[in-house]
Amino acid sequence: MNKKERLLQESVAGLFALLCILFFQFFDPDRLFLKEQMVSITSLPEVLSGYWGKPAWLACSLARTLTSLHVPVGGGAVLIALVLLAEWWASLFILKKFHVGGMAPLYALFPVILEWGTYCSHYYHLNSILSLILTLYIFCGYTLIKTKWLSWVAGFALLFVVYSLVGSRLFIFVILVLLYEAEIGEKHWVYWALLLITGILLPEFLKELYSLSEEDAYQYPHAWLPAFFPAIVLACVLVATQFEKVRHMKISILSVSITTGLLLVLLLVAISGYAIG
Repeated sequence: MNKKERLLQESVAGLFALLCILFFQFFDPDRLFLKEQMVSITSLPEVLSGYWGKPAWLACSLARTLTSLHVPVGGGAVLIALVLLAEWWASLFILKKFHVGGMAPLYALFPVILEWGTYCSHYYHLNSILSLILTLYIFCGYTLIKTKWLSWVAGFALLFVVYSLVGSRLFIFVILVLLYEAEIGEKHWVYWALLLITGILLPEFLKELYSLSEEDAYQYPHAWLPAFFPAIVLACVLVATQFEKVRHMKISILSVSITTGLLLVLLLVAISGYAIG
């Protein structure tokens, strides 16, 4: 990483965190955080026990634990900023694994910016954001496996792990694995097909275990279509970087300005659609 790339990465992280904290602190924070139905620390164990028999238990438990902490003024805004920064870092790591060049820090903001705007909705909760983040970090671990046969075994095993920990974000994990396998030049069609079929059918097979309807099994923990949009945007960014001009775009005033402009438009559209609409 050269000095220009490091400067861009540090600037993106710093400015994003600052703007995110300011936004959530002054944009009606009570309305945003009351939707999480915060509980006291004393009643937290009882609440958490209710998640153990459902998929996405880790994402839901972590969200409930974080929102139960009594923080000083501004703590909620800082919490959301840190959570979104964690998603940005995971997205950046993944883009680097796809050999994206110096513009990766800005590209990694696209799903995070949409996450920011979507969180302004009454219907979108912290557990949905954490579901995607945990999925991304699990996938980051998958990319570190170098032995081919071990990656195949891990790919199938992680389907069950991901569904148990984060629920319906299982599908973005499958998509990321398929895109990554194609990126590194591995064309094992049988593995791809079996992984895809298993990922699609797994919620159907496990719905009885978790006492869920078929619809809930495929959408848990959040039965709301826009909850899937940030993950879809990340997949679209990875597809877009297959074009060499996008992947290896040089850092310049023009490229940074255009990309930043697109990010601001996306943020404004998301906020106006979910917060105002």
